[in-house]
Amino acid sequence: MTNTSIYVVDELVARPGQARALLSAYMERYAPGARSRGMVLERVLVSPPMWLEDQSNTLTISWTLPSVPAWWQMSMQARPDPAVAAWWSEVDEMVVSRKRQFMSAFADVEVLSYV
Repeated sequence: MTNTSIYVVDELVARPGQARALLSAYMERYAPGARSRGMVLERVLVSPPMWLEDQSNTLTISWTLPSVPAWWQMSMQARPDPAVAAWWSEVDEMVVSRKRQFMSAFADVEVLSYV
């Protein structure tokens, strides 16, 4: 199997007025561990493209992993790590909702279907 990128996309809906602090906490406290697990930050998007004080901003943070084995390695390192669970628990008060999705490029779906 050829290497295919796996995308890990976090979508965080911040409580009104909390988006800037949430993103700062994510980049300072979560991102270093993600990098150590092999994740490469692809992009950070803020919607709408201004900091809102009385409404929610949505933060979309995309990471990549170079292959399916790299995804499994990252996953097996993060799941039992109490620091990861503690971090998500700490920021719950700043978040209305959050979800994580795993994706691939359209061209890679056929290859990934037979892993």
